[in-house]
Amino acid sequence: MEAMDLRVEKMLDGIGLKILAVLQENARMSLASIGQAVGLSSPAVAERVKKLEEAGIIKGYHARIDPEAMGRSVSAFIQLTTDARHYPAVKSLAADLPEITACHHVSGEASFIMQVRVAQVADLEPLVARFSPLGQTRTAIVLSTPVDKGARVPL
Repeated sequence: MEAMDLRVEKMLDGIGLKILAVLQENARMSLASIGQAVGLSSPAVAERVKKLEEAGIIKGYHARIDPEAMGRSVSAFIQLTTDARHYPAVKSLAADLPEITACHHVSGEASFIMQVRVAQVADLEPLVARFSPLGQTRTAIVLSTPVDKGARVPL
């Protein structure tokens, strides 16, 4: 395990972190452009990116879609407090519902916090009703999002 940590640590040197920062900003940037930004040739960048992918540090490349453009303008968080015996059912239901964009098992009073995207506030009621048999729910509707860093990881 120590050898793996050392290998990953070598990949995450200053240049590796710069490559990750550039890719987080724009994953469609050409290898030549990334090379210019970090001071490497295109083949060297390609090799580094390949190693970062193989190590599981880069998990994939995705389009970031505007939820409002897709008719999902209401964002909310559903907190669910439940018993451990219901955890598998909660995880399965959350995975099956397209309105649930993230489900976090958390410490504290609530057991789970789920991020939700729906078209209108009225769409929250049947969604919450799906979780109510599994425990106590509390829902918070997002009024605005002054900071949204997407899925970026602090480097």
